[in-house]
Amino acid sequence: MTMLKILAGPRAYEQIRNQGLSAADVSTVFGASGAAKWLTIYGLDRAIFGDWLAPSSQQIDLFGTSVGAFKLAAAAQRDPKTALEILADAYIDQQYVGSATAEQIALETTRILRTFLPVAAITEILENPRYNFHCGSVRCLGMLADSRVGVQKVALIKAFLLALGGRSLHQKTFERVVFHSGSPVHDYVGRDGFMTHRVALTSDNLVSALLSSGSIPVMMPGVTDIHGAPRGVYRDGGLLDYHAVPNNIADVQQGLVLYPHFYPYLKEGWFDKFAPWRKVAGRQLDNTLIVSPNEAFVRSLPGGAIPDRRDFVRYQGNDSERIRRWSQAKTQSLALGEEFLQLARSGDIAARVEPLA
Repeated sequence: MTMLKILAGPRAYEQIRNQGLSAADVSTVFGASGAAKWLTIYGLDRAIFGDWLAPSSQQIDLFGTSVGAFKLAAAAQRDPKTALEILADAYIDQQYVGSATAEQIALETTRILRTFLPVAAITEILENPRYNFHCGSVRCLGMLADSRVGVQKVALIKAFLLALGGRSLHQKTFERVVFHSGSPVHDYVGRDGFMTHRVALTSDNLVSALLSSGSIPVMMPGVTDIHGAPRGVYRDGGLLDYHAVPNNIADVQQGLVLYPHFYPYLKEGWFDKFAPWRKVAGRQLDNTLIVSPNEAFVRSLPGGAIPDRRDFVRYQGNDSERIRRWSQAKTQSLALGEEFLQLARSGDIAARVEPLA
């Protein structure tokens, strides 16, 4: 049974059809927001970073928001396989007493970060000779910067209504902030009209930057006073770049953009997930390759579904069952990595790649 979908933008499709796919072709790897959904492709990321990219030597940019940034911070460590496993297990092991409060969620998220980011790991990321790590966050403007949950809820409703009129209407709601290490291959200055700040990562701000990238409004407090960043309240980078579109953020024309993803499509911003008709067109992803599980693989997961943050509510009071299901999804995902390695190394990927619509 095949388990992967291989989808490519126009230029990437032609290149892979004619030449196959080599690790040396990749200049950038992107990671999407999605909380527990990432567990579905844990094994795919493990194979890509632990086995496939390791023998190549070119500089590679990594860009992610929320859990996409978390996993890429694990991938940028000296032993990506071990770091990704520690992250996955720490994420699975979240437990809450009763209804989770914003403070509880923030404490658990900080625990996860500290578990897979010891001091030595932070140094490995900052000094990685190959991987230039980028973490996306948003600096909130107006009501969304307020610490009061009720005001944040009103701000989210307003932002949702604005999203119906188009992404550009959020330019007075968010500013993009790209925290970065190394000497990037591409220039992450923003290309979609949103004010974009670039902030160098250091040992003083890496954990805070990652925490801000995953700080969901209402559900978690915003992060303030990030060392080296403009003053303000920082929240989940997925609000603006949910499944980050590479060309929105940088001119990524050099090399291929590899996008391991739990879905065979991208949703540009967090509010777009409520609009089924809004998917990023293939023409916006010219040199992007999306690798995702297919429908048959998803049906084989516990409950026939991708792990989801809403499982905390579904299995409230029964953490053991949620942990069992999420752990099973993590284990099954290893087969995705094995299939990807076989396709890429054999050249069979040329026959399997499909054009992105």
